[in-house]
Amino acid sequence: MRVLGWTRLIQGEDWSLFCLTFLLWTSMSGLADFSTYLSGTVTGRSAHACDGHPLRLRCPRHATISIQSAFYGSGGAGLCAAEPGARARARHRGCSAFTALQKLLSECQNHRRCQLPVHHLLFGKDPCPGTAKYLHVDYKCQPTEHKRLVACEGGAMVLRCKPPRVLNIYAAVYGRSPAQPDTCPSRLARPPPFECLNHEAQRLVSKSCHSKHKCVVAVSNQTFQDPCAPGTRKYLSVAYSCGDPREQDPPPTPSAPVDTEKGSCFLSAFLFS
Repeated sequence: MRVLGWTRLIQGEDWSLFCLTFLLWTSMSGLADFSTYLSGTVTGRSAHACDGHPLRLRCPRHATISIQSAFYGSGGAGLCAAEPGARARARHRGCSAFTALQKLLSECQNHRRCQLPVHHLLFGKDPCPGTAKYLHVDYKCQPTEHKRLVACEGGAMVLRCKPPRVLNIYAAVYGRSPAQPDTCPSRLARPPPFECLNHEAQRLVSKSCHSKHKCVVAVSNQTFQDPCAPGTRKYLSVAYSCGDPREQDPPPTPSAPVDTEKGSCFLSAFLFS
């Protein structure tokens, strides 16, 4: 929805109050930190192991494990064979250990690698004796070392790593944020008080630069779709690191689609997730 569309619904003081309330709500949440955006955009991973087998979580160099969720029990997923004589009891039955997440956080959070023997004793009381159980974990690999580079609209961004290390693109946005008024000052006398960011920039930068030694990106509306009102000077902000090509992961993708319609009083929930 464009600004004109919004103003037809919200006019005058009501429009100003709407924007102010929205900005205050997002600020109070403490969400404008780029590192928070960074952690939210790194590719999600998952792993599972059946009783009697080890669960292994692993992140590449310069990244650590961030546990998102954990389940231990019998969920009817058919991942593990039932114990002899227990199939009838396990049929149509589900159970879970409420301590699974707490245990994974205490054992694996912020480590690069983690291995756990899957057994009900690890989680306290057996949630369903005689039933085949498994441990399933969703996690992300958050970078411990990264660089951030900003280039203004009309210029070019040069990303490079000294061979044999290659580029690992973690995050990229194109547009403008009121939280950074001194970055590439706008030609407008009074820049809009709302945020306009194109998160599709991450996919485009990753496609051009991920796993390369050097990459040049033109910072323009021709490269990235313009998310801002006319006359707003924008910039490209990229978070990346230089890593071992043998441990390189596929380019990360946002975990949710982002709608950044031009001129709206908008702060993306994905940016701050």
